[in-house]
Amino acid sequence: MYADVIVPRHIAKAFTYLVPAALAQTLEIGHRVLVPFGGAMLEGAVISLSHQAPVGVKAASLKEIRSLASGPGDADLSSTLFELSRKISEHYVAPWGQCLRLVFPPIPKHKAPASRYVATDQGRAALEAGRCPEDLRPLLDRIARRSKGVLTSTLLPSRNRDGRQGVEALEKKSWIAVVASKTKETDSPKRRVGSTANTMHQGDQAGQTRWVGDLPEPHPAWAARIAEGLQSNQAKRIVLQASWEQRVSLLAGAVQQAYTMNKSAIILSGEVARAEWLGQLLSTVTKLPITVPHLSSGSDRGRQVQEGAPSIIVGTRSVIFSPVTSIGLIWVDGEDDPAFKEPQEPRYHARDVACMRAEIEHALVVLASAHPSLESTCDAAADMCTVQPHAAVQPQLELVELRYEPGGTLLSQRLVAAMREAVENKAGVTLFLNRKGYAGALVCRDCGWIPRCPSCAVALTYYREVGRMACRYCGLTAVLPDSCSTCQASRLSPVGGGTERVEVEARRLFPNARIARFDGDTLRRSASAHTIWEGVRSGAWDILIGTQALFQREPLPHMGLVGIIHADSGLNVPDFRAAERTYHMLVDAVSLARPASSGGRVIVQTWLPTHHAVQSVLSGEPNRFYDEELAARRLLSYPPACHLASLSVSGKDLRSVETAAKQWRTRLDQSVSGQEPVMLLGPVPVMSGRLRGHHRHQILVKGADRALLCRGIRESVESMEREYRKGQIKFVVDIDPVEMG
Repeated sequence: MYADVIVPRHIAKAFTYLVPAALAQTLEIGHRVLVPFGGAMLEGAVISLSHQAPVGVKAASLKEIRSLASGPGDADLSSTLFELSRKISEHYVAPWGQCLRLVFPPIPKHKAPASRYVATDQGRAALEAGRCPEDLRPLLDRIARRSKGVLTSTLLPSRNRDGRQGVEALEKKSWIAVVASKTKETDSPKRRVGSTANTMHQGDQAGQTRWVGDLPEPHPAWAARIAEGLQSNQAKRIVLQASWEQRVSLLAGAVQQAYTMNKSAIILSGEVARAEWLGQLLSTVTKLPITVPHLSSGSDRGRQVQEGAPSIIVGTRSVIFSPVTSIGLIWVDGEDDPAFKEPQEPRYHARDVACMRAEIEHALVVLASAHPSLESTCDAAADMCTVQPHAAVQPQLELVELRYEPGGTLLSQRLVAAMREAVENKAGVTLFLNRKGYAGALVCRDCGWIPRCPSCAVALTYYREVGRMACRYCGLTAVLPDSCSTCQASRLSPVGGGTERVEVEARRLFPNARIARFDGDTLRRSASAHTIWEGVRSGAWDILIGTQALFQREPLPHMGLVGIIHADSGLNVPDFRAAERTYHMLVDAVSLARPASSGGRVIVQTWLPTHHAVQSVLSGEPNRFYDEELAARRLLSYPPACHLASLSVSGKDLRSVETAAKQWRTRLDQSVSGQEPVMLLGPVPVMSGRLRGHHRHQILVKGADRALLCRGIRESVESMEREYRKGQIKFVVDIDPVEMG
């Protein structure tokens, strides 16, 4: 019998192996097996079985399957996950073997008892009598000189072929033997799954309970809609637009309904900290056993808690591959979060994979957010559910047009006056600006020269606190220049403001206020992040200054004043989603303020007051933004009006990269010629790809027919990879890219 096996490598094809007699009666499609692959032993999956050898292949040249994979549970990969991996491979034009890595259960690494090679009496006699060949003498002498012998792991490195041959020759002559080490070795499998949320909740009960008390009651119509979705035994999608408080309340009710029906639930969150907090909160609200996998271990796929009992698992994107059964509910919270996109191959989006698994499991999937993505709002197969915020909980919104303020104004007079009042009344102030550092760059006031990174060709961000500049792409740091390198003038000034500059200005205006900065720089160390966050919870800070990092953990306490420094700063990012991202952040920033009845104010400073992202927030009309943004996307042929693929070619030799990129463009033209119109843009050089001596060129592909788009890309990339030697040029396919700036 012959088995076609796919292995977890960047290889599109399957490999044929002989099935040993011991497995002939038990091996089935979907089984996980250990197979020899080159000089390594890999875990693969059987995708087909046959009694006929492949055409043109001699059976004697085929290797044999070593055994079934040893791991938790049975060697049989669940048919659901097996099918899911295949769908991901097709959907994202990724090798099926790479997609198998997503669904394979993690195998605990047990330390095998250490073994050693020791010299036998025959070997020692051969050394003394001079009968040992000269090529083997150094190795045998090395082993014989040590009374305890030499560890096998020392003598048999995987790449030392000569060493392996020498050991095999000595073993064949019975001059050395393998013995178990006397050193006591204990099994130490890595912990892959952490405690349940109940255990995690104990140390933080006071903070959680205070917020839980404010949860609104879910509407009875919601319970009826969830019950209908769970009982239908058909795949259904709901797009939910609601505030954090409303979403948690609706989620808790849905989880309880699923558990009552003896169905499991998977809840996804984009960030680790928020997933842990959400698990803790659900445990408190529902009183059900919530499992939060050990997210810091690098893989957050958990095992089923109890055989036969429904599981409730909360985690980040890879939790969608958890081997749980009887799934009734999949909840993707903050479905528009870019963190749901996997940056490595296969570059899947957890939101789309959640919908794929719901189709296979006949489950209900809820895509929830305070500001759903355009892709979700335009999903014709989904039911749209909007929970409108009550007018009584909305803050007072005020607009400041920066064009009427003095040049270089960072904090307007109205904002400063409002800050002074809030600090005096201990109401709390949050200043939001999604740009860290002191300034976006330094600029020569005489000739306009800007210091740039020599590798990435982007402006170096100025950090006043440490007196240095840094590249936001590769991390290169540089000292501040004394003068302009072009005209030698010494008039270098910061241009653009970051959170560090806002902090300096706030401390100058309010020297007695307690001020904290919440961004990627201050949160880099866990100790300082913990201190800042504890101060936020306890209300220790009078003024909190932050970037989007403010929204990556549990919701912040509501403040009396929220100041949005530059509401339009994100609109200049070279990304077709710039307006959508800006709108999302503005909505999140506004949600930090108290209701107007409690004195809550939001002051929005902007240069572009008429932009639809700003106007929609000020008017409280989400549809105003969605309608205008969707019209622009359709006009320019961007998602969700079409499907998009980002193709990149990278390598160390610029000329080879340019040639390969142009050749790939030609192959794509040939693959899709005569079919439905497909738009190709590029290739163009990508400055952010020139990291560590590498050059990168990019091609954008737009098409209305996803199947046609993926088929053409798959044919062309496989053709290019066959032509170019591995390691010389790298070809990357990103279907539905998220980060384009």
